[in-house]
Amino acid sequence: MKNDIEKKILIPFIIILMASILIIVIASFVNGYNLLLDNSINNSYDNLKEMIYIIERLNNGTIDENDAKASVINYYEDLGKNNLIIFNDDEIILNTVQNNNIIGDFMNEELDNGPKSITLGSYIFTYQKYEKWNWVFSYCLDTDDLYSEVMDSQNYIILIAIIAVLINLQALIFAKNNISEPIKMLAEHCDKIVADGIYKERIEINRNDEIGILSNTFNNVLDTVQNNTDRLIEATKFNEDILRNISAGIITADQYGCILSINQTAEDFLTPEAEKINLVKEYLHKQIMETLNTKMKINKILAFDDGHGGNKKYIDVTTSLLIGGDGSISGAICNFNDITERKRIENSMSTLDRLTTIGQFASGIAHEVRNPLAGMKTSIQVLKNRLCKEDKEMNVSNKKLLDGVLFEIDRLNYLTTDLLDFAKPRMSNFEKTDLMDVLDKTLNLMGEAAKKNNIEINIKNNCGKTIAYVDRAQAEQIFINVIKNALNAMDKGGTLHIIFNNCTENEEFIEIIFHDNGCGIPPKDLSKVFNPFFTTGSQGTGLGLSVVYELVIGNQGGIDIQSAVNEGTKVIIRFPINGGSK
Repeated sequence: MKNDIEKKILIPFIIILMASILIIVIASFVNGYNLLLDNSINNSYDNLKEMIYIIERLNNGTIDENDAKASVINYYEDLGKNNLIIFNDDEIILNTVQNNNIIGDFMNEELDNGPKSITLGSYIFTYQKYEKWNWVFSYCLDTDDLYSEVMDSQNYIILIAIIAVLINLQALIFAKNNISEPIKMLAEHCDKIVADGIYKERIEINRNDEIGILSNTFNNVLDTVQNNTDRLIEATKFNEDILRNISAGIITADQYGCILSINQTAEDFLTPEAEKINLVKEYLHKQIMETLNTKMKINKILAFDDGHGGNKKYIDVTTSLLIGGDGSISGAICNFNDITERKRIENSMSTLDRLTTIGQFASGIAHEVRNPLAGMKTSIQVLKNRLCKEDKEMNVSNKKLLDGVLFEIDRLNYLTTDLLDFAKPRMSNFEKTDLMDVLDKTLNLMGEAAKKNNIEINIKNNCGKTIAYVDRAQAEQIFINVIKNALNAMDKGGTLHIIFNNCTENEEFIEIIFHDNGCGIPPKDLSKVFNPFFTTGSQGTGLGLSVVYELVIGNQGGIDIQSAVNEGTKVIIRFPINGGSK
């Protein structure tokens, strides 16, 4: 690079200098040659005119024509002019040209009266005809001689050009050193910075021109780079400390699924070479690939045995896309948390809540069972007294009493069934389920009851697909209980609207809305609808919506109820499409 900058400065200037001087020399040579040529041709024309004038004076009638011709020839022979030719159609009368080979070519040319010139090769012939004698007078100019003469006259110009070249070369060398040396210093300093990575050294060039400004700017840039580098190093260390100490495992992958980085927490969690851990690694990579393929954020909870005594471990896994500032997708990021302890606490709390609820159930059951049993006892006592009298007229009354006993027994059966559903719900068996098919089956079961109560059911599907990841049987039980409540709320007829929607922009949930125009729920009771044994009906047990709530939560969904008195009730249920928590 040291020689390169000097070449880039010197060579162009030398080329420009040499080209300029060469152009000047050539222009001077061409101009001198043209001037000499024009001057020689003009002199030839003047000599030809003079010759014609002399001949006219000799041929004015005072002497014989032959004597006049002889006088002209003698005159020019004595004069000794070079390159003169006098000829007629037959012969050469006088010739002082050294190269006789070209004269024949000239004599064969068709010539006008003149004065004119004609060029043959490197020779220029100027000529003039004298018609009275049929003579042609001509001068021959050799351009090579002209070139030589011009070259002789240009020697001093070439000498001056050489001197000018030498002077300018010295000036160029001085200018080169004045420009290239500071630039070389800057370049060498840049090489040192690149090699050593040290930005603290500064370059000192004390000049007031542009190079001095460049030097000062260079030093300012070094100061800025040094400050930014220090801050970047601090930020990098800070980010590394965060990733190293964060409790969540972080894994990044490129757009092809290849792992790019893994933080300390994830590495510690996935280090044991147990078979279950290997399965976890495969699952994490599978979820990363799923995110890259679907371009969607995915959140799932993974449960597995830790390989030590069959204890369960749970991790909450979330994968999302890595999107750059320009909007391009550069890969995916996976973060996961070990939520085993949280799950244990939740399970303990769930068990405690269930025990508490069962205690409430026992109290409610004791109250609810006591009344039907009292009624049964009284009816049986009355029936016993009447049967003993053998009065046939009393058979109708006996039948009513027996019907009452059967009705109360049915109430106990319904209550017991709902209690068992709520107290011991079976484990959900998740599978891809078409909720529209489940709804059709449910309506087949509930259709007669709707017709009997003069209730119209309208279905509207705003989803492309109605497939969710739920337990099919539990989804059917949820639909039956919700529709049954809606039919009971519209005992005098009405319309039930069932609407399918996608719950979010990313379509993570399917939303099913059951909207009736029945009696509605008072605001003071709306917060109690999921409590066990709470009911506003005379025939209900109060466990229907409690069972629905438990089943919806068990399927990792969500439920919400909106209602207004005498306007109707809207039950909103959300089921996950791909599983996950609400």
